[in-house]
Amino acid sequence: MRILLAGTGSGCGKTTAAILLMAALRQRGLDVAPYKVGPDYIDPGFHQAVCGRPSYNLDTWLMGEPALRRLLRHPADIAVIEGVMGYYDGLDAASLRCSTYEAARLTHTPVLLVADASGGAASVAATVKGFQTLTADSGIAGVLVNRVSGPSHYALVRQAVAHYTGLPCVGYLTKQQKIELPSRHLGLVTARETPDLLPRMEQAARQAAETLDIDKILALASSAPELPEAPDPQMPDYRGFRLGVALDDAFHFYYQDNLDALRRAGMELVFFSPLRDAHLPENLDGLYIGGGYPEVHAAALTANGAMRSELRAALEKGLPCYAECGGLMYLGREIDGAEMVGFLPLRCRMTDRLQRFGYVTVTDKDGLSFPAHEFHHAAADSDAPTAYIVRKASRPDKTWACGYEKNNTLAAFAHVYFGDRPELIGRFWPHG
Repeated sequence: MRILLAGTGSGCGKTTAAILLMAALRQRGLDVAPYKVGPDYIDPGFHQAVCGRPSYNLDTWLMGEPALRRLLRHPADIAVIEGVMGYYDGLDAASLRCSTYEAARLTHTPVLLVADASGGAASVAATVKGFQTLTADSGIAGVLVNRVSGPSHYALVRQAVAHYTGLPCVGYLTKQQKIELPSRHLGLVTARETPDLLPRMEQAARQAAETLDIDKILALASSAPELPEAPDPQMPDYRGFRLGVALDDAFHFYYQDNLDALRRAGMELVFFSPLRDAHLPENLDGLYIGGGYPEVHAAALTANGAMRSELRAALEKGLPCYAECGGLMYLGREIDGAEMVGFLPLRCRMTDRLQRFGYVTVTDKDGLSFPAHEFHHAAADSDAPTAYIVRKASRPDKTWACGYEKNNTLAAFAHVYFGDRPELIGRFWPHG
């Protein structure tokens, strides 16, 4: 069984609805496999906290259709997929490329449209009708009505939706049934920074179970056809390779399938904390420093001089390292004046606006091209040579340089998926 929750637009409440549905299903005793459409690191953290298992990204820019099928075949009682932005929003308005709609269509997943009913009744049905008829194969199987004032308001919306669209409503959430989570410049704070998350979710899920028609949702989810098998790609042989992976509140933006791919290649992943640990793990063959919020934890990273010194020495000796976005910032000389590792000849500063945002294609100095995405407020000041030419997917005429190489270290702002591109593993961690 699987179901996808899509929104009429950003801010309609689909994240709250998805998390509460996951939690309500868990309270029924079901094993819920969570997923997120698009390049998101924050929502999957909340999914994992609620479902007790990793959440996987389904991204039609970064991965091929076989990878989508492979990921959705993970065993569970039900897969719940949270969409991104509005249902049809993606790379461009004509092709609907990289939209939640495209992900639903490629995976043959029934869709629940999360509709914000604030101040409306029949007008909500008009919105639903527009989504239902924009394409000939919208895939919308039902409507989850959000932000109603109560049962009477929901009854009006349900009647209008049934009359004008023929679609069933699968319950509602009131304006009070929401999860108050603080935000910062990349969106919500992370689940790691929300220690009281589970008790709050459990109470909210009990309330949601009273207003959502869980049986109807399960019936719609069971209509999803079984997906054909998609075997894992042939991986390089990295058996015996110990990879140190930075993981703490400053560095935790990793695609779960990237970590899985490294294990499928035979790597042993050894996690460590640049915030708390004084030393790197012993006998490492490589390092992986992902994205996160090093700017938020800059003072603590600076204070851990022992880790910075040991890491810089290891990189100077040629330990292979791949650093991504926040990892790049950490390996530079400073972030807004706070001293960092000092291995790369660059200084990072935080800005008030996004420096880069969206899907890109990266081409390295050897001609290897691969899809990626960027999303950061940081700017890097450096005159060091670069290894990447980055091309914006929505504007192919717009390019810029990135990717800093030194010894066996490669660091870049672009976030990369290599779960079905094993050649990138060899590019990032030279071996043998």
